[in-house]
Amino acid sequence: MDAQHEAYASTLQVHHFKPENVPWRRLGEYLWRPIEDGSNTQYRLAVIESLIPPHKAGPIFHFHEMHDEGFYVTKGKVRFHVPGRPDVDVSAGEMVTVPVRLPHKFSNPFDEEAVFINTATPGFFVRYFEHLENLIGDGKVLTSEINAEALKRFATVPLPPADVERLQERGMNGEKLTKGMQNGGKGAGNEMNGTAV
Repeated sequence: MDAQHEAYASTLQVHHFKPENVPWRRLGEYLWRPIEDGSNTQYRLAVIESLIPPHKAGPIFHFHEMHDEGFYVTKGKVRFHVPGRPDVDVSAGEMVTVPVRLPHKFSNPFDEEAVFINTATPGFFVRYFEHLENLIGDGKVLTSEINAEALKRFATVPLPPADVERLQERGMNGEKLTKGMQNGGKGAGNEMNGTAV
């Protein structure tokens, strides 16, 4: 290791997340907390833990223009939706990744609360959660309109309902769907229902 590298490495440290030291933060009916807020990775990586109560529709359909996401479910089950494609039910111990520019949303239509670890690379998207927290705080409901406006501030594009409907009917890029293969969030709903994620 040369002197420059050693000098730089001396400014770094291992970040140790302990759940008992990081309280849950409330976004309406939903809970979140930062596991890695990006400050230890120069925002190359952020990690967030989220709790979604049962029978919640989750966020509006959207896609990210600058970051990939990972979702590792640690409790319950989360349903992931891509308009015009089959839904994916992800159980505890399973993970999905969502690449840049793929429209998606998630929901918890099940009877048990769900918890998942969400990664974002690069990690600037963690600021989105903080922004929503400032917008809605305790006890308020996050509407789809507020969600859409907040997403736009963080290199994320909300999908207009007309686009979602078109993709549900025709499939992505004209892909053929087998009838009954997916509901694309229709069963879970496309409204926020108080979600904050």
